[in-house]
Amino acid sequence: MSHTENPVRVADAALEGWSFADASTMEWQPLGDKIAMKMLGAADGKVIAQFKFEAGYVGGSHHHDEPEFTYVLEGSVISNGVLMTTGQSYAVVSGTDHTEFRTETGCTLVSVFKAPG
Repeated sequence: MSHTENPVRVADAALEGWSFADASTMEWQPLGDKIAMKMLGAADGKVIAQFKFEAGYVGGSHHHDEPEFTYVLEGSVISNGVLMTTGQSYAVVSGTDHTEFRTETGCTLVSVFKAPG
């Protein structure tokens, strides 16, 4: 493993085939009532995004054609009947249904999923 003696900051990084992001410098993009997103990166048809859900958010049911991975940064969320809090995660395999996603307290999470479109 090689190490760079003087690493560059994320804001200055420029490596072919790589993208870097600093969520602390990004604005939240509203997606609808009680939900906002920061797109952190995309590669090979997948994206990584940070989401903020306000207290009382209730998501609609949907089908997962591809895997999805989610990690709760803060707050709590109920996903398919399971209460998840800070530091907890889920992985969803292709072909499954997401029938419940809601937060009573609000939450922030990071998710990796198939790029929309």
